[in-house]
Amino acid sequence: MKIQHKGMIAYLNISTWTARKFDARVTREIEASYAASNTGRYNKILIATEYLANIQKIASAARKYHYENTLPWFDNGGRMLPAANYFSYVQKIDELRNEFTQEVYKFLNLYPGYKDEAQTRLNGMFAEEDYPDPDKLTGKYSLAIQLQPIPDADDFRVSLNEEDVEAIREAYRLQLEKSIGEANKELWSRLYEVVGHMLERLSSADAKFKNSLVENVRDLCALMPKLNITEDEHLNAIVAEVQQTLARLSPDALRKNAELRGQTASQARKILDKMQHYIPVEGAA
Repeated sequence: MKIQHKGMIAYLNISTWTARKFDARVTREIEASYAASNTGRYNKILIATEYLANIQKIASAARKYHYENTLPWFDNGGRMLPAANYFSYVQKIDELRNEFTQEVYKFLNLYPGYKDEAQTRLNGMFAEEDYPDPDKLTGKYSLAIQLQPIPDADDFRVSLNEEDVEAIREAYRLQLEKSIGEANKELWSRLYEVVGHMLERLSSADAKFKNSLVENVRDLCALMPKLNITEDEHLNAIVAEVQQTLARLSPDALRKNAELRGQTASQARKILDKMQHYIPVEGAA
């Protein structure tokens, strides 16, 4: 099956108001007080950061989810969204967008009071013109995705001679192959990282770790089949082994049982050794 039938390109677009403003006058005054020049730029915090924290938190969560559930694709900002992961991805992004919108509405309702607080806090640095009207401020916030089909080299039709058109097609095919390779390499790297982290933590003498040590392995193994667009059989086999030997373990059992920790660490090392036969991993032992 052609790669064009296995997924699409997803763009995540997030915009927020920074609530910061460069103040040239204050910058000059600071430089004058120190008899200095070209020392930097003084940016005022227009709205206390804690009032915008929830919006930023959701935006960060959306970016994290987007990168975890897609694969690298060219260098234009878009990422490959496998068709197998489409519904889960869109559903989660919709949830995050709704949360984002609700927090923005809360902020806008409290915006006048935040301005009053800023006027007291900034004192002589306060300037009314730094603050957008509420109706304009609304437009500064958005969280949306854009989905596009993966172009096919055979679809290139331009007013050039056939030799030049074929050169363009061949260049695109090579770029496509490279992107597919990078996407597959990222999957191996993700798996190597979580297994390597488990090995590191379980090899420690005191072996203190959070439940997420195992949960992250379990979650990644559940996601891998949806992202494995090349249907890499070696990757599927390693994921299955990780599920059977590492992901099913109880964090509490690992904490309480030193022998189990040792056995699990040994198994993790064997898996890492196997993975090195399939991909070059930076920092691999």
